[in-house]
Amino acid sequence: MKKVLCLIDNLGSGGAQRQLVNLAILLKQTGYAVDFAVYRENDFYQPLLDAENIKVHTIKENNPLKLILKMRSYIRRINPDVVIPFLETPGFLACIAKMGGGKWKLITSELSAKMTTFSNRKNRFYNWFERFSDVKVCNSQNAVQMWNHYYPQYHDKYRVIYNPVLIQNQPNVSHLYRKDGKLHLVVAASYQELKNPLGLIEAILLLDETEKEKIVIDWYGKVEVTIGNTVIYECAVQMIKANALDSTIRLHHETKKIYNIMSQADVIGLFSTVEGLPNVICEAMMLGKPVIMSKVSDYQILTEGNGITCEPTPERIALGLRELLQLPPSDLDKMGKLSYEKANRLFSPEAIVKQWIEVIED
Repeated sequence: MKKVLCLIDNLGSGGAQRQLVNLAILLKQTGYAVDFAVYRENDFYQPLLDAENIKVHTIKENNPLKLILKMRSYIRRINPDVVIPFLETPGFLACIAKMGGGKWKLITSELSAKMTTFSNRKNRFYNWFERFSDVKVCNSQNAVQMWNHYYPQYHDKYRVIYNPVLIQNQPNVSHLYRKDGKLHLVVAASYQELKNPLGLIEAILLLDETEKEKIVIDWYGKVEVTIGNTVIYECAVQMIKANALDSTIRLHHETKKIYNIMSQADVIGLFSTVEGLPNVICEAMMLGKPVIMSKVSDYQILTEGNGITCEPTPERIALGLRELLQLPPSDLDKMGKLSYEKANRLFSPEAIVKQWIEVIED
């Protein structure tokens, strides 16, 4: 039985955290011995790991240099067979630990493939250490293309594995679209600039009054994206109030009942300017929902026949919303059914964990 260490910054409600927790659970259920390591405190997903008896180790250290040394010491002391870090800094810490003869397999990841991954000075520094990884798993074809462009020397390390979707909820086959005469759209994303809540609000302002009356948008997400930073949320609240949009778009905090809420929606949306493989779109598809999303990541694969796409500008988002409003319930129902069929083919836990096992055992 191989021992796998999953490494990330914290267990907060972010998409990367959700995906690594899902992967850890799948690997544990497949027979691997799995441990989790974090270096910041946030226990949003802790109950899921506790339920699977996956231990979480917290390496507490605020000093960056000391954190590097402590993490290196910790990984070398437990001597796992495989280390899987998610996100840039955990990946960097794992690469540093591997330097100088670490015998474990190191599988780093790419979850967003935004331009700052290749242009930002800190990230370019981190990327230099990718030479110490054994495999780099990207969660979209788009991400592999970007890495191949900027770092062709690592070409043989790249693999594409989509995110697994672990949802207990089944599609609501009896769902009534526009049951109250309004289209109900749910967005599940944190209130940060790249998720584009302000762009969505500006798009709503471009709709005429009749169109505004036909749609209700509920946004759920983490308000404080970094410690003390609620700027985007506060701006969104002010824009909604100043333009009397309270009946068209409503802002909510993050919730653990998001899948139940998504199940009751007509459509799930995402309007980000940058994304890796968007968790919420994958989950929406597994719930049998039509989707509307910006042209990011592998949007062609995700939305063909079951969704609407738009550039993440207010003008284009407004056009996408108008297109959505013109669809009859019968079309929305067909799109939802196709979403579910595609999701089972692309994101089923069985298919995804098989691909991860192949990478681990290769």
